[in-house]
Amino acid sequence: MRVDSSAASTQTMNVLGIALFMGQFLYLWVTVDPYVTVTLDGVDRGSSLFSQLAALTLFGGSIFYICTSPQRALVLQPRPLMIMLLLWLLLAAAFSTEKIDSFKQVILSGILLLNASVYLLLPRSEEQFAKLVIAGLLIMLGFAYFGVIFKPAQAIHQFSTRLGDAQVGNWRGHFTHKNVAASVMMLSSCYALYLKDKGWRLVGWSLLILSVLFLTQTGGKTSTAMLPLILMLAFVFERIRWARWPLIVGGVLLINFLTVGAALIPAVYEFLESLGIDATFTNRAHIWRFSVGAMIDSPVLGHGLHGFWQTERLINNDTVENWSPRAFNGHNAWVDALINLGIVGFVLIAIWVIFMPLIYIGQISKRNLYSPLVRLYVRIWLFAVFSSAMESVFFETGSLLWFSCMMAIFGLRLQAIALPLSGKSVMVNIEK
Repeated sequence: MRVDSSAASTQTMNVLGIALFMGQFLYLWVTVDPYVTVTLDGVDRGSSLFSQLAALTLFGGSIFYICTSPQRALVLQPRPLMIMLLLWLLLAAAFSTEKIDSFKQVILSGILLLNASVYLLLPRSEEQFAKLVIAGLLIMLGFAYFGVIFKPAQAIHQFSTRLGDAQVGNWRGHFTHKNVAASVMMLSSCYALYLKDKGWRLVGWSLLILSVLFLTQTGGKTSTAMLPLILMLAFVFERIRWARWPLIVGGVLLINFLTVGAALIPAVYEFLESLGIDATFTNRAHIWRFSVGAMIDSPVLGHGLHGFWQTERLINNDTVENWSPRAFNGHNAWVDALINLGIVGFVLIAIWVIFMPLIYIGQISKRNLYSPLVRLYVRIWLFAVFSSAMESVFFETGSLLWFSCMMAIFGLRLQAIALPLSGKSVMVNIEK
């Protein structure tokens, strides 16, 4: 009996694509070490060897898959911008005082970047993409609720001298912290709404209810408040085209002016306090004031990824009375972009994260290709962009939000160049 080798090869690649997609999904949404224990010193993760092996396996699989795929030209686009950004990361690392750690972070960031650019090319159709997302979200929510019900000591914040009693009772599921869980559930809600819009109404509504319920129990105020805000912004974004650039560019500038500005400008601080808003933003103001010196020290090249925060010279800093020198990061993605990569890196990131998606969305709208899939990417992108004013999102290698942001940007580009095919549901314009 003769076997069609071409058909067998195609089937093998489809299976590999599914395996890599689900592997990457579970690696980020469930992790290889769920229900970690929070101790007085932080998170007790144990050995990270398995996590490293899993990450390298996924990276190697993605390289193999895309090298044998006709869609390899779509990876890491726009290529000139990606090359400039990666070269700048390497240059900043070369001049960093923490060269080894900085180069290591560049390598990890490059791996995550490639994985994110390949991720949406793994499913053979949008229909398969939706089914895989359903399976992944069910597994993730299963882990989260299983922990709350059967492993409350690990899945619900308990009292500790490190965390104090402010976090007690907040759900974190199988994640390290309630804020991480809140961010994940926010993203899960975006996927659930996409599934509902695609016709998976029962599944979509069920996943949405489970995600929102968990989100409200995390105590994550930022993500909980941003869910209705992002949905409203996405609604306006889709229907009022002229408002897109002012909403994003103006919105990002305004929110950073109010947050970081409150730490540096007394008038802004007093204005926010008069509105009943905590103008320190949970003591982030100390960090942002401290960050100014780091920006001045190296304004062009920056300090390199992981070249400033959590270094020995800061941890042992006794000249500053507050906790800012021992902060894990700058708690603002744009502040950290300036600290880590200087002015040039800041501009490159702004072009990639802010301006390119706006251009892609404009192209999509002109061709009447605004779909539930585009809506999903826009919601994820908006969440990441506006979260960047309060959290360090960019180049956080273990962050689901950063991976999702990159995926959404790459996805918007794919939809901007997609060819609408009658009667078919496709992710991109090149058939597999």
